[in-house]
Amino acid sequence: MEKNKKKDKLKLEILQVGNPKKLSLEFNVTVEWYNDLNTTYTKIEIIYQTVFQLIGLIYKQIYFYYLYLIDTFMIVQSLCNNFETGIEHFKYKYQMLEHFIYGTNELVYFEFEFDKCQPQLTSNVTHKDVLLHDIYKCFLHYPIIQVYWKVIVLFTVPYERTIDVERTNLPTLIYSNDAHMLFVSNEKPTFNPFLYECDLHKLKIIEDILHLKITRNNSLKKLFHEVIKNNYLSNLITYQHVNNKQEERKRHEKIKQQINYNENNPNELILNYKILSILDELKILYHDDIHKQMGYPLQLHHICAILLYCGKPCNAEFSYDQIQFRHNKWPYLDHYLQQAISILHKHERREESGIELYSGLKGVRLESIKEIKSGFFISHLSTSDDIQVAQMYRGDQGCILHFHPSMRRSGGIKSCDVSWISPYKHEREILFARSFAGYILDEKVHKELLAWNAKVESEDEYTQMILLTWTRYDEYVQQTMQISAMWNYSIDFNLIYVSLKYYSEGDIYRTINLLFEFEEWKLKDNNKQRYKEIINIFVKRRCCNHTINMFHMFLFKNDIEQAIRHATICTVINGFPFTEIRETLIKTKKL
Repeated sequence: MEKNKKKDKLKLEILQVGNPKKLSLEFNVTVEWYNDLNTTYTKIEIIYQTVFQLIGLIYKQIYFYYLYLIDTFMIVQSLCNNFETGIEHFKYKYQMLEHFIYGTNELVYFEFEFDKCQPQLTSNVTHKDVLLHDIYKCFLHYPIIQVYWKVIVLFTVPYERTIDVERTNLPTLIYSNDAHMLFVSNEKPTFNPFLYECDLHKLKIIEDILHLKITRNNSLKKLFHEVIKNNYLSNLITYQHVNNKQEERKRHEKIKQQINYNENNPNELILNYKILSILDELKILYHDDIHKQMGYPLQLHHICAILLYCGKPCNAEFSYDQIQFRHNKWPYLDHYLQQAISILHKHERREESGIELYSGLKGVRLESIKEIKSGFFISHLSTSDDIQVAQMYRGDQGCILHFHPSMRRSGGIKSCDVSWISPYKHEREILFARSFAGYILDEKVHKELLAWNAKVESEDEYTQMILLTWTRYDEYVQQTMQISAMWNYSIDFNLIYVSLKYYSEGDIYRTINLLFEFEEWKLKDNNKQRYKEIINIFVKRRCCNHTINMFHMFLFKNDIEQAIRHATICTVINGFPFTEIRETLIKTKKL
């Protein structure tokens, strides 16, 4: 689109890419936007630096994600825009950014923190029609100044673009008469995904270096180039029987020439779908009904990363290199896999999940479990809700990791169902992301939001069972049971947890009084019936726990918007640590 200066009209040109009669996704398109404002008004720029607090709100859980946004158009108009327009502009821009990266575009919460802005804003800003010019004109060097706005903003994926976590249609293991499985995916010998305390600093240094090396263009080319460079070209092409290794090498060298493989320049690689047959697999998966339901949030390189991990032989070497701190060999596969898991994590209604997961580690026995860095996986980790799959991977002797349901419900521990991408449907695979050590700025923040605990659940000479639980579960289970006993365990454990953590500052007596008031409220003024009349409003915002929903109606005096907003934060953004009361009681007694 080009502006005609003489006629002052927009000139629009249509660019056709690919064959319009054929479904084709094997190209990348980069759109560059220019306008006269980029150069004409550079001397009157005001640079807005926005800091968004993602997981926290009034609950004092500080987890910062820094976004530096320079918007020339907004800057130029700042002299005549009012404060409200500026806020709406940033809200809109960040919503677009969240939707583009994660597919999250439903606003849950937005708050502007006046007292934490720099320069600090005065009380006259509370008048929404005040001009930005009038706010900042008295500051030195205006209009060339840096402005710091602090905004608390939370987005989530709308209900209609999320997928159910029920797994009723997936196949189970198939065994032959001798009790051995007929087919398996890639085995990882002596694979231990845990990070030890003594290695944390080493991992942080490695990640900081790798983060600076990753570039953001031609993603699929760089991923393919990395796979080929690590001698796994066979994972990208159709299998063809050869008589010996020499014949295979010759075939691979010929293919490298055909796709213009240059070891030192991934951008020269040609994505030829007739040669790189994995491209057809990716396009089929991209148009899968599940991906369509989500609104197509994944790009091809995301799907490719999951497919390589779940269904290709390179997975074994990739995982082994990670536990050996050889992250420099696979920076793009690791990065795109992390991104893909984070995106899918947001599109699943994990708040409805109560499943337990298992992962088998062959030949592994943890003798020094106290030395494990709680909350860190040094590699990505496959799990299944079928314990037989874990037993298969454990082999004759080893370790089985038992994932408590809270591990899936946590908003900070990233995981997703990849069974629709994996060719091994019977494994019913759920994938947990590797933990990024380099991004953790505060040990307390990490422990509060992202960490899990590990403990030996049972063991014999053949198998060691390790239970993994979200730290929130361990932190609140005893207090929750103590309070619940007063009602003969008839109150939802998550209701007690929400009241105790978010609205009583951890005080048991305040929690008990609040719950008594809530029970009385339910019996008055036909409040239960009033909730039933608006129940669908909560459900459409992914608030699946009706007791929690009513509790927020009680807290916010029937202000439905406020009740929905905070119920969504508790349920979807932060997550609940407990499942059914009976299951929790049984598990606690075992511990």
